[in-house]
Amino acid sequence: MKQAVKTKGSARLFQNPILEAMTKSSALESTITSVGIAIVCIWIGVKLDDSATTGKVVTWFLIGLASWSLFEYILHRYLFHLSERAFKGAERLTYMLHGVHHEYPNDAQRTLMPFAPKLIFSTIFFGLFYLIFWSKGPFFSAGFLMGYYVYSMMHYSIHRFKAPKMLKGLWTHHHLHHHLHDDKAFGVSSILWDKIFDTMPPKYEKQPKVAETQKNEVEQAAH
Repeated sequence: MKQAVKTKGSARLFQNPILEAMTKSSALESTITSVGIAIVCIWIGVKLDDSATTGKVVTWFLIGLASWSLFEYILHRYLFHLSERAFKGAERLTYMLHGVHHEYPNDAQRTLMPFAPKLIFSTIFFGLFYLIFWSKGPFFSAGFLMGYYVYSMMHYSIHRFKAPKMLKGLWTHHHLHHHLHDDKAFGVSSILWDKIFDTMPPKYEKQPKVAETQKNEVEQAAH
């Protein structure tokens, strides 16, 4: 997924203005919709199982929250960076899902998932988790969605704000993915799975002049 990085501007994905608007989101919208859907999941879970205890709700919420991390890595590595030759239309699909973000990484309106696809995916995963976990599924779904929300806001912050001192390594890790190694550094909210699956990026090339240029580019993005 090699895209020429453009620091300004935004791509147009649809000629239809309504469809085009549906491909964009904001931090406020993402917060309201993510928290709102999670609350609905818990409400449905309590309605389906009126004997659910607070302990059960919290436990399965936390399990779902923790489960997001591995899914985030798998999703980013194997779907967002799917080979453009995988099947007919794969190039267009990967561009709409993720390639547009690599081309315009500073486009704040396309850093977060818009409401329409979020609702669709939330419904699909809710059904899947209900089939797997039955009455515990709605609480797992709520936690899983909040895991996504934490990841998405972390991703948004990496592209919008200066790195906090304690998280500078995480900021740099993601910008290495964008600017130097799009086949490495798939973790956004954590580098754990990159370490486990050996996809940690080498920081810079060994040639001093090239390394200095790359370092300046990545650190400028991370700041």
